[in-house]
Amino acid sequence: MRPTSPALRALPAAVVGMLVLAACQPSAPLTQPSWLAPADPMGLAEEAGLTPEPEEHLVTHTHAHLDVFVDGEQVVVPGGIGIDLEANGVSHEVSDDGTAHEYFVRGSCDAPCLSPLHTHDPLGVLHTESKDPNQEPYTLGQFFTEWGVRLDGDCVGEFCRADTPIAVYLDGDKYEGDPADIQLTSKLEIAIVIGTAPDAIPDSYPFLDPE
Repeated sequence: MRPTSPALRALPAAVVGMLVLAACQPSAPLTQPSWLAPADPMGLAEEAGLTPEPEEHLVTHTHAHLDVFVDGEQVVVPGGIGIDLEANGVSHEVSDDGTAHEYFVRGSCDAPCLSPLHTHDPLGVLHTESKDPNQEPYTLGQFFTEWGVRLDGDCVGEFCRADTPIAVYLDGDKYEGDPADIQLTSKLEIAIVIGTAPDAIPDSYPFLDPE
């Protein structure tokens, strides 16, 4: 048995017992975040260094996928990030079971309504749709700016490494850099794990596109 430290021996037995009991208690579960699609999507797109368009351009068309977990529970990545949901020309569709809200630009809007980096539905698929044939991948940091959620080397939203474990995985492999710098290359699977990890870390996603 490890001997009691002099500092603990100097404390009353009741205080020592409380300290030991506190150390053995599991940490309180994290509060699940409410990260909705933001109210100023075009302003946030411009803040992220992106140029909204009045219509879709598919010269460059790639998809990455984002999973976010807080204490093992999946956080919804909303549909409509990077889309002006109130614009004339944007359609709102609901899945057959009524759970998934999907947003698309039909034809053209009267004004810029679509960032080249956006989500159509709450499946976590990050769409890059650009008129530039040589479009370099956008970054995860740009997407989180559009989402209105903090992302940097220290924090994801209200969760920071000083208080909460945060891990990032790319195709199932641990990533040690600043997650904001991650390039959204085609078919990349990104998993952000905050607090307790889920039973399995996703290492791929069943993309439907041919890239």
